Amino acid sequence: MNQSLCFHVSSGWRVALLCAGFGLVSGHALAGPATIKPVEEKTPLAFPAGEAGRIAVLRQVKTRYESPGFIGESQSGWLCGRRGDIAWTQATSGTLLPVRAMAARFRTELENAHYPVTVVSDSMFEEKKEGAPPDAGGKDKLQVGVFIKEISLNLCAKGNNSWTGETYLKLFWQVFAPEQKKVVFEATTEGSFQVKDAPVTGLPSAITIPAFAMAVRNMLADPGFSKVVSTPADPELLGTAGASKSAYSNAEKLEVDGAVGNEEPLPQKVTQLRSAVATVVADGGTGSGFFIGKSGLLLTNQHVVGKTKFVKVRLATGRELIGEVVRSDDTRDVALVKTEPAGVPPIPVRLTDPAIGEDVFALGSPLGEKFNTTLTKGILGGIRELNQQNYLQSDVAILPGNSGGPLLDHSGQVIGITVMGLGARGLAGMNFFVPVTDALEKLGLKLTTSK
Repeated sequence: MNQSLCFHVSSGWRVALLCAGFGLVSGHALAGPATIKPVEEKTPLAFPAGEAGRIAVLRQVKTRYESPGFIGESQSGWLCGRRGDIAWTQATSGTLLPVRAMAARFRTELENAHYPVTVVSDSMFEEKKEGAPPDAGGKDKLQVGVFIKEISLNLCAKGNNSWTGETYLKLFWQVFAPEQKKVVFEATTEGSFQVKDAPVTGLPSAITIPAFAMAVRNMLADPGFSKVVSTPADPELLGTAGASKSAYSNAEKLEVDGAVGNEEPLPQKVTQLRSAVATVVADGGTGSGFFIGKSGLLLTNQHVVGKTKFVKVRLATGRELIGEVVRSDDTRDVALVKTEPAGVPPIPVRLTDPAIGEDVFALGSPLGEKFNTTLTKGILGGIRELNQQNYLQSDVAILPGNSGGPLLDHSGQVIGITVMGLGARGLAGMNFFVPVTDALEKLGLKLTTSK
């Protein structure tokens, strides 16, 4: 590479583009810069308001690298004289089209066209294993893959203060229905974008991501995509999906020897309640859980136990029990764990609906066992439907590690199970809880109480 190219830029991403990992080659001769094909932008078909649809998530991005693999020309000066070629390699593709930026823009374009999208992003608190992809385990979600078939790019550094650029993309799309284990939609779309005399700010993807966004919008103009989104998942193939019946609906109800609640204020029995809340350890991660049965039955989240059959259950006293995951439901993210009788009074379950404005309390192990049985207070702020499921919403404070812990009413009866929060994005009051009655139904549990 001719290092003299570096003297024509001052700062920002152009240094990286011209002088570092972009495979810039000054000795390779081309007849002229790569032709940037103009693309007609189509109008996305808006998803019908009020119509149920499946969430689609961008899960795969693939490309092909060829040798020499030049995709365009680097230029400099006010007349944009040729300085070298831009190569398309694994390193340059990750800078020009970063996967996270593509996934975020894909979601934005779907949302703009009123398609159903994930309420959570990877910044919403969900206790997943480190490195797990967004929405891992969502059997009812459509998985979208894109193959970058063609890319052209010309960039010109015009002095130290501005740049001009143009890019073109040709993309091949596939939509995969995981429960059917087959591709249900395919399309090829194009996108382009031009910038003239833009200030020297931002990243190289500032020119390529808008071209990608145009290709997404052109894909949304295809009626076939709207059709697969509006086609419900097959509940029999899913096992359980959306509002379908529980996998345990036709099974014999499992009786739970629960506790009887009373109207005694929570502060007067907080020690007893804390003793029934445990830290659940599975696959190196931790969450929370709570006993609802005297014989050792404990509720938690499915994403806390994962696919593990046996977990460790650590009581507030430090005593450790082995728990077996005996029932679970992915769609409601709940699981039932069986341990030996723990010798602690179970938390009573409230079977009546809570009212908005009630005081609520969260118990759990935020940030792990060190802060086990932490108690926080808030109010019930709403009852929301997200992804065809009902959730309790509250401003009660939760953190990673609280998942699976109980949400209690003013008298210490459990009304919900902590599942996720938006606190990481600064959205106060946006923490969500599975109604405990939904958990009992999905897990096929029948409460029996005796004094």
